[in-house]
Amino acid sequence: MTTNRIDSCPICKGKHLIHKLSYTDRIANKPFDILQCSDCGLHITQLAPRLQEMHEFYPDNEAPCYKPAQNACDKWLDYLLSKWYKKQVQIVCEESERRSGVLLEMGCKEGCFANAIRNNGWITHAVEHDPTAREYGNKRFMLQIEDGRRFFDINPRSYNVVVAWDTLGEAVDIHRTMDKLAQLIVKDGTLIIAFQNAVSNDAKQYGASWSGWSAPRKRWHLTPSAFETLAEQHDLEVVNQRHSTLIDTITTLTSEWQQTAKKSLMTALLHCITRAIKGKENNTYYIYTLKHKQR
Repeated sequence: MTTNRIDSCPICKGKHLIHKLSYTDRIANKPFDILQCSDCGLHITQLAPRLQEMHEFYPDNEAPCYKPAQNACDKWLDYLLSKWYKKQVQIVCEESERRSGVLLEMGCKEGCFANAIRNNGWITHAVEHDPTAREYGNKRFMLQIEDGRRFFDINPRSYNVVVAWDTLGEAVDIHRTMDKLAQLIVKDGTLIIAFQNAVSNDAKQYGASWSGWSAPRKRWHLTPSAFETLAEQHDLEVVNQRHSTLIDTITTLTSEWQQTAKKSLMTALLHCITRAIKGKENNTYYIYTLKHKQR
């Protein structure tokens, strides 16, 4: 398998990369090292495969979001996800101050959000690398999800809103991708980028069992400080930052299950409650709203 070794941080160019942990991918059962830039905080999957070789790290069966719920844990997770898709639509409308428009989702997975916001009156386009998820979404929702490789061919200034829900970390070239994301929104358009915080309380608590790593599909594991530096480098202004308790809960649930190797709903929920009582410092899921800087 052809791989790329990372010797310096792509955001701050720092050379101080330290080994954070080793993570084993659950699909291909292959280990990967996660490095941390001690200068800006970015976490990096070392020796991630090239894009054309990533297919073995995606599930080759039906889209995972729509496997039939087997037990109370699966049903609870399905319920939380259904609430999240509705919340995503609300976030887009609030952050863009629009009730309709033309929207692009980068990395739409099975198209659940793309379908939800289309049903709320938006003209919706989407791209996705995973062929199984893309085919499933097109059949289930009658979407026209494009191959992710066509992302860089999209005409600039085509969208009122562009969203990337925890998919920026999958970019091969994070700077080229950020440039393209910025180019795609109109002058007064809105860019929404969300990510799992690599220095969150849950990431520290669960270590290699934290479900937010998703290596090697995710190459770059962002933190608020690293992301804000990246946005500044691409002339984007952060106009709002929020976090999602729903995704925090989902991530805690799945991390708990990965760590214990069994799905105990009560144990996972008790852990979520305990984390909430301790406070909201270092939340798991951050959502940033960005605009073009005014010149």
